[in-house]
Amino acid sequence: MGSISCSPIWIHFSGVLEEKPELKVLSNGEKEVLFLPIHHIGRESYYQEVKRITDSLDQQAYTILYEQVSTGLREAEDFILMAKKFRKLTGSFNAGTGYLDTVNHKIGSMDYDPKYQLMNQPDLDGLGIDTATAIKADLLLEDLILAFEKKHGTIQLDSCDLDTDLESDYLCSASNADWQKDFRKHFILGLRNENLARQIDQSESEKIFVIYGASHFKGLKQELSHLNSAWTELK
Repeated sequence: MGSISCSPIWIHFSGVLEEKPELKVLSNGEKEVLFLPIHHIGRESYYQEVKRITDSLDQQAYTILYEQVSTGLREAEDFILMAKKFRKLTGSFNAGTGYLDTVNHKIGSMDYDPKYQLMNQPDLDGLGIDTATAIKADLLLEDLILAFEKKHGTIQLDSCDLDTDLESDYLCSASNADWQKDFRKHFILGLRNENLARQIDQSESEKIFVIYGASHFKGLKQELSHLNSAWTELK
C-alpha cells in the first residue's frame, strides 16, 4: 500500500493559500484594535495586500505594533548560547525567515506542489512596517529562555549541541516532549501574548493595528479579557 501524504490537506487548511488576510477587530469601548493574523508562508499577492493594509492604516494614524523576537545581548557567545538553548527546546533555530525551501519545494520536511508559488514572509519593510514609527511589541530571546529556566531549571546542552553551529542541520537530541510542549504553549505563545496584551492595554492610542502571527490571536483575546473584561471581538 502506498503512503498517504497529508501535504495537500495541510496546505488547504493552514491558510498559506489565502489571497488576502482577514482583519480581526477587538474593542473595549474606548480602543479599537485591528489584528492582522499573518502567515509566515504565503503567496506574493497575500503579502502585497498586507503591505497595502499597513500603508493605509499608517496613513490613518493607527499605532502599529509588530512581532519580532530579537536580542539585547552584545556578546556573540552569549547570543549563541541562548540560541542553542532555544534550538534545544524547539528542534531548530531560524534566525531569518527560513520556513520555506523554494528550491526543493519543502515546508520543513513536508513537500508541497510548486504550482502554489509560495514564498517566505517578507522583511518588515516588505510588509509596510516603518520601524522608525512602529512599535516592536515582543520579547527578547533571552527573556523567553530565562523565564523558562526559572520554571524548569537550566537547559543543559551536550557536546552535540555545543559543537553544532546554528547554520547546520540539527541532528542532536532535543529536549523531552513535555518541555518542548510547555515552551511553545506557555512561552513562545503565552508569555508573548501577555506582553502584547499589556502593551495594547497601556497604549494611549485609541486606534491600534497589530500585525502578529495567526496562532497568537486566541491567546491575545484571553489575555486582554483578563486585564479588562470589556475587551471583546467585534464580528
